[in-house]
Amino acid sequence: MHSNSMLRADRFFARLIAFECECPNCGKLVFSDQDERSLPTRLKTPGLKRGVARQRPYSKAVWKLVWNPFSQRLRCPWCRNTYVAGLVLYPMKLGGPRPVDAPPDTAPTKRQLLELRRRAGGWFADKDYHKGQEVNLVIDSDCRCPKNGWAPSCPIHGDPAQGAPPGTPPLSA
Repeated sequence: MHSNSMLRADRFFARLIAFECECPNCGKLVFSDQDERSLPTRLKTPGLKRGVARQRPYSKAVWKLVWNPFSQRLRCPWCRNTYVAGLVLYPMKLGGPRPVDAPPDTAPTKRQLLELRRRAGGWFADKDYHKGQEVNLVIDSDCRCPKNGWAPSCPIHGDPAQGAPPGTPPLSA
């Protein structure tokens, strides 16, 4: 829901730690821990991340965070728009029916669901699971992808039927 003004409300304490949302500008999904791999060690633990962001607000690493847990600043990694994230709590009528379904804006649309699946890096098996069947898979071959690329013949990342994963650099010949 988009609005030009804030709802009438009273201020209360809230601190967001982890979440996922859609960027209001570009519509891409943003995860609060999206940049974890590229962070220095001191910023990889949620408790430490908040402390470091508080102590070193002008640090280059803190400034590049997608989600700053101290200032509650969210920067979309695609369109670079920046937001301050907060929380709105809606009161329930005392003695009223308890909600059993999720609000409609908390269930991902088909497009968002496909984006979540793509980000998860999982695969759908062609065959059904049968009771007692092992589900963990260990691939004993080495990765055959070129540096910073992708190869359909790679036993780990490739599958000619799948095509290149979205956002993958083209295969250099």
